[in-house]
Amino acid sequence: MASGKKRPAPEEEPAEADAIHPSRKRRVENGQSQAELSKIIDNLRDEVPKVRIEATKALITALSAKSDEQPKNLDYSLNRLIKGVCSGAKAARPGFSIALAEVLRLGFTRSGWKLHGTVDRIISSTNPDSKAHSDEKRNDLIGRRFAFQAVLQSGVLANASDDDARYLFDAITELASQKEWLRGECGAMLYEFLKTKEGSQLKDETVRNLINSWLDKGLLKSPEGVVLWLTIKKAFSNVKLPKGQWQHNDPLSSQERPTLGKILQKNAVEAGDEANGTKKKQSGARQIRPNFAWEIILGHLYKEGENKFSQFWDECVATSIFSTASSTERKALGLQIFAKAVATAPAHLLQHVVHPNIVRCILDQRAKGDRALFEAAKVPLNQMVNRAKDDDGSAAAQAMVTKLLTILPLNVDKLTRSTVESLLAAIDDDNDLADTVAATVIRIRVPGLEDTVEAEKKRRMLVDVLLTIVRTRRGDPDQFFEGSESSQLADWLSELLKGLTNLGYSTAGAKTTPSLSSASQSLFRDRLMSCLGHLVDLPLNRALAAPTLVVETLRANEKGLLEKLSDEATSVLKDARKNLKDATQKSTSTTKGTATYMQAFRLLLALGMLQVYKQEPDSVGVLEDINACYHSPKETGDASEMLVELLLSFVSKQSALFRKLAEQVFAAFASEVTEDGLQSMIDILSQKESLAGQQELFDQNDEDEVNGGAEESDEEDDEDDDEEEIDVEDMSDVELVNGEVVEKEDNDQSDDDGDEDEESGEGDEDEEAAFDRKLADALGTAGMESDEDSDGSDMDDDQMMALEPHLTNIFKERKKGSSKKQDNKDAKENIINFKNRVLDLLTVFVKSQYAKDITLNLIHPLVSLTRTTTNQATAKKALGVLEQYFDSCKRFKSGPKIESASQYFTLLHAVHEEMRQGGSKVHASACSRSSQFLAKLLIAKDEKHWEDVAIRYVKLQAEWRRDGEKSKIHPSVFNEWHSWSMQR
Repeated sequence: MASGKKRPAPEEEPAEADAIHPSRKRRVENGQSQAELSKIIDNLRDEVPKVRIEATKALITALSAKSDEQPKNLDYSLNRLIKGVCSGAKAARPGFSIALAEVLRLGFTRSGWKLHGTVDRIISSTNPDSKAHSDEKRNDLIGRRFAFQAVLQSGVLANASDDDARYLFDAITELASQKEWLRGECGAMLYEFLKTKEGSQLKDETVRNLINSWLDKGLLKSPEGVVLWLTIKKAFSNVKLPKGQWQHNDPLSSQERPTLGKILQKNAVEAGDEANGTKKKQSGARQIRPNFAWEIILGHLYKEGENKFSQFWDECVATSIFSTASSTERKALGLQIFAKAVATAPAHLLQHVVHPNIVRCILDQRAKGDRALFEAAKVPLNQMVNRAKDDDGSAAAQAMVTKLLTILPLNVDKLTRSTVESLLAAIDDDNDLADTVAATVIRIRVPGLEDTVEAEKKRRMLVDVLLTIVRTRRGDPDQFFEGSESSQLADWLSELLKGLTNLGYSTAGAKTTPSLSSASQSLFRDRLMSCLGHLVDLPLNRALAAPTLVVETLRANEKGLLEKLSDEATSVLKDARKNLKDATQKSTSTTKGTATYMQAFRLLLALGMLQVYKQEPDSVGVLEDINACYHSPKETGDASEMLVELLLSFVSKQSALFRKLAEQVFAAFASEVTEDGLQSMIDILSQKESLAGQQELFDQNDEDEVNGGAEESDEEDDEDDDEEEIDVEDMSDVELVNGEVVEKEDNDQSDDDGDEDEESGEGDEDEEAAFDRKLADALGTAGMESDEDSDGSDMDDDQMMALEPHLTNIFKERKKGSSKKQDNKDAKENIINFKNRVLDLLTVFVKSQYAKDITLNLIHPLVSLTRTTTNQATAKKALGVLEQYFDSCKRFKSGPKIESASQYFTLLHAVHEEMRQGGSKVHASACSRSSQFLAKLLIAKDEKHWEDVAIRYVKLQAEWRRDGEKSKIHPSVFNEWHSWSMQR
């Protein structure tokens, strides 16, 4: 080497770490520490709350570790968190604000941070740039609000000096004064803070600084200022509030009510400015929802007493917000306030909350779907229902519905009507229900309307309310209809009985004004019967209460009946009362079965007496039959058969009450029904659905119509039967061929249908031609068709007058023919309805008498009915009776027991003959189910009968295959038999 110097040995070279400058080393370590904090802080914005909570814990743990870098880490975290609460991300503010409060707590306790400097730092960090977008400015201001909230939550005010506390409150108040929405945010923040543990422990001087800060900024007479005043006055009784702000230092005093109303409605400091002699420019911001102050102030008023609340509500809400001159926006806010009051007010104050002005606004907006607040008006109605359901008792529901019934107009929309019904259904306390009924009855007597027509409409609505009370309580009879001693039931039924009598009342103010019109009396009678119709649907021992009470009341007021009873009616009523008394005694002193029998007769007698009091046609004869039935010897079976005939006459009436009565009584007497009695019901099912069938069924002795018109009506109905027997569900699979329903194979058969249509058309043409011929003969114009120049106008007046009787007869005959068609149509509907009612009775019968041998007699008539009836619903109902019968036998593992199998096979043969008749799917199902049921009975009697039944099915199937298209047997019966026979 030329230089002669030696290179140092490798082990003598300085280490790389020792070559780094100490300050640079600290920067690297600090950077790594802040990088770790940054990762933790980033998790604070996660949308999952659990992740945010874990990040907060990790951040506090990291910052709590004592090290030389702790102050810088705290400072770094503070900057990041303040910027974080200014973020517009959905989950950023909740996550960052909680962490910020904890970091501030650490900084104030461990790093010696000062409140004054921290407030300045928050303000400087959240000052929006002048060129920033409006959303960015808004985010910065909201971030400042959340940062101030974190300062309050850190607990620093507990030991802060008065100057520092005032500085913080001034900063918050300054922020509140910038924007109206910021004032609401800051006011709510301070209110919530004062309710926390940290806030409730503030020193009196600190609290005084808070209220003075709002006073100095002119915000004390704002909704938020009122809330802070009331909160401090209640929670900090030793704090001396500024004088001269409110009368008696109370914003809720009656003298301050006008000012308070303006403050709350304007939601601005305009009212306070006016009081101070200044006027600020309105913000112009549209208020979408009520200020939080409404809920707080209402909460204070609830405790101030009923009188003070009602006056405030009437003056500051109902009269001002809901005046006719109020804007749509103000009414929208008012509806939200109303809904809030409905949800929070004590039950006894709800009668004041439900104000006529508010209800009128709701009904007006709900009247048409295009109204601006149509949907908004739905909210308070739903809130009323929710309040009624959520309350433990029914006082709230009772208070609201009673007031609604007082102020509702005559016509309301469907939703309002549903609301009233829901409130009525929610009343489950006896006393509350009694109060509702009493209030309704009083309003019926005195609707408060002078006009008779308007009063009549109001009474109609209120009477319907009483009917709703009954209808909504059928499932809970223990509460309302326990007996005649139930005062609300007696009072209510007595009111409805004014449709029959001039009942007098001894209570004060019970006079009916205006007096009842004949229309109202008729309405009361109808509603009385509707109510009783619901009540007789109760268990038998309870169904007796209302009808018994009614006849007892009528008995005591017979002299006041609107129409005097005849001597015959008086006599039969006297006998019925004796029988009723006798049946009552026997129902309480005999065995259970006999007691049920007697209770059914009591119900029958009571409602029969009611019909006589109503002076319904034939009611006297009906009650005589009931009396005779009661006295008929039970051993002879006369009573049972007579009773069946009587009940059949009841179900033939167009009355839900009588139908339910018949079902009730029939259920009690079902075990006593004889074979002859059952046959009476079967005979009805087999009647033709025509005018002739109706005449035969109801024993109408008009010989001219029976003998002269029966054949015509039968022909017409036969045509109708052919048309209407087709199962609508099967129209894609069947068609009409030669008047019969068959499976559709191709389109060649349609010609037959066309022939039928042509024949029908020809019939109509023949009728028209006959009419034209008679008319031509009368006019003498039969040969005038060929004379084109003649118009028949050469008749003189005498000739025309002579023609008048002939023309009258011709048109009378034509009208008679048209009337006969309508009579046939009406008769058909009557017979079908009658059959449906009889099927209802048979459903009751098979439910309890499925094990009786005579019940087998129903199978063939019911199967036949599914084919012969022209009404699809009736066919399905007949099938339903059969299915109920079969299912009852299967469920209870019991059925008819006949010694000889021949009767089973005879019946099975009749069912298989029905299969050959063809029909709809309903008919095929009825045949199949019945055949399987009989097969099961036969096989249960002797296993060898399985082969006999199977052979019959084989013959049927062979016939079906052999005859091809001519066979009317539905193929489904074979599939069902095969599936059933494979089961063991």
